[in-house]
Amino acid sequence: MQWTKLQQFDKLIDSRISHFSKVAENENHSLMEAAKSQSFSKLKLTSSNQKQEFKSFTNVIVTQDGFFNKPHQDLNNLNAQTYGIFSFVSKKDFNPLPNVFTPSGHGLHFPELTMEIDFSKKPGIMEILWKTSTMVHHTTNPSPEIINHEKITHFGFSFQ
Repeated sequence: MQWTKLQQFDKLIDSRISHFSKVAENENHSLMEAAKSQSFSKLKLTSSNQKQEFKSFTNVIVTQDGFFNKPHQDLNNLNAQTYGIFSFVSKKDFNPLPNVFTPSGHGLHFPELTMEIDFSKKPGIMEILWKTSTMVHHTTNPSPEIINHEKITHFGFSFQ
């Protein structure tokens, strides 16, 4: 993947994380600068004088190009929730695509709830928040049409 092509997705992630957890951004800003950490394509984190005593995300997972996994619980996570943001993106420039129709079969499944969020039937950008360590979940196997599509891929970030 070419991280330099993710500018539009960077802006989206930056705005959502700023909205979702200004505290995590503020608390981790100096740490990321000190470590010279590359945050998606070197997007700038904003600073604020607001200080809190907790951090939200200890782990970020990026998925793309036909990712799927088996049902599991994230028992070792320190956080109570996982925040996921998912979208179809252009393989050319990695910009989010608002209205993509693809065959069914790729989504986030919660077997104990008998619930599946089918990415192919939900146009645009989806945000999902779930209980990390108590809910069995997995990303379902995408169809060959999604995996082999020449212009689009499914892209996701899970903040745990």
